[in-house]
Amino acid sequence: MDWDKLKIFHNVALDLNISEAANKMNISHSSISRQISSLERDLKVSLFKRHARGLTLTEQGKILFKTAHDIFGKIALTESQLTSSKEKPTGSLHIAATVAFGTTWLAPRIAKFSNSYPDIDISIRIENKYTDLSLGEADVALRLKEPTQMDLIRFPLYEFQFKIYSSPEYIEKFGIPKSVGDLSKHTIIAFGHDVEPSIPDVNCILDLVPKSKKPKTIYISNMYGVMRAIGGGAGIGALPDYMKISNNNLVPILPNANTPKTIIYFTYPPELKGSKKIEALRDFLVREVNKEKKV
Repeated sequence: MDWDKLKIFHNVALDLNISEAANKMNISHSSISRQISSLERDLKVSLFKRHARGLTLTEQGKILFKTAHDIFGKIALTESQLTSSKEKPTGSLHIAATVAFGTTWLAPRIAKFSNSYPDIDISIRIENKYTDLSLGEADVALRLKEPTQMDLIRFPLYEFQFKIYSSPEYIEKFGIPKSVGDLSKHTIIAFGHDVEPSIPDVNCILDLVPKSKKPKTIYISNMYGVMRAIGGGAGIGALPDYMKISNNNLVPILPNANTPKTIIYFTYPPELKGSKKIEALRDFLVREVNKEKKV
């Protein structure tokens, strides 16, 4: 089986979109189509079903994709191990983080880490989709749920609490609720109920409102969007306290509200145990968390 054709097939199968694969690989759309057709002729099977809305994998395509995905994942892990020096932190470091934590807490601190370790090439994957560390999709994942795979190395990095926030503009116009019971008289900003949340208890504010009183609610399917809506004066909402930064216009209210706590786990595969770049990132993040606790 031709290795280059397999690589092209894998990239197309990841997004089920030839144009996406063409952009990623810097190859023309027509060239990718020819390579896929050639691979199908070599194997004497159809790998994709073509239809008006795009592509889907055939049963044979699903079998090949699983094998190819395992192969490329193991190669990525091996590359990461080989480029990780035993002498000092160096090589590529791929970090996966959720949208809320990645954009508001991790990204603003990454310059400090990069300046401290100039020989580490950093890439951050910010999305709420599950990242499979065993297949080399990232070296480290900062997760809001403890991983179920027993072999993954993990430790609790950051325990945060949800806090209730509003904005100066909203408070000036509508006032501050005196108790959680008064929330029903206000506009609530909540996480979209049609989207799988990455954070447990993300809509804890709705649990605080008496069931008999239904407040006006604006749903937004992204935690960063929820934060911006609250800061923009749209209403009151619950956010992880790590999202409260000096320039996002959030005002903490109802400090005695019974809101839940959640843990962010620093997770990586056992193959990278002892990696200097992993240790460097872990120690840096622990220092940053401890620094924040003192503020």
